[in-house]
Order: sequence, then C-alpha cells, then structure tokens
Amino acid sequence: LQTKEQPKVRIIRMRKVPFIDSTGIHNLTTLCEMSQKEKITVILSGVNEKVHKVLEKSGFYELLGKENICPNFKIALDRAEDVWVSAYELIKLFHCIFL
Repeated sequence: LQTKEQPKVRIIRMRKVPFIDSTGIHNLTTLCEMSQKEKITVILSGVNEKVHKVLEKSGFYELLGKENICPNFKIALDRAEDVWVSAYELIKLFHCIFL
C-alpha cells in the first residue's frame, strides 16, 4: 500500500506576471478555493505593484490573507515554513491528546 502525502503549501511565483485581468483573477481565485478545500495554503511570491493593486481592489486578499502575499521567494519560503511548522505542531498536539 502506497500513500501520497498531500502538500500543505503551494507557492505561486508571480515575478514574471506583468498584469492580471478578470480571467486571471478568476482562475487564481478558483485555484485558491480548491486548495483551501484540500487544506492547502496558497502563497503568492513576487507580486509586482501593478498586480498587487488589482488583486487588492478585487477583494482577492480577503480570500488568501495578506500574510500569504510575499514580495519575494525567500520570504514566501519562510512563510511556507511557518505554515508547515504550525500544521506539524497541530498534528503533534492531536497525537498527544489521543494517546
């Protein structure tokens, strides 16, 4: 029996995205909603100022959370580590409670 572990975090690198339109926002929103249903945190990395303003104006940040919008990949990795450690600590807590 082989099981495949689900990722806890998805980092979307956006540094080469010069602009985003309503179709892009819709697709990104769908990805984030599907990920949330699967208990996966989405982190955006390298969002430029123009895209940042459009996402903010569209209400996208309420879905994702500002803490998951990172200016560069290094900060996104640090955020991913925080999410992973939080999930790991929660699993340890449940393990202790049910032993």
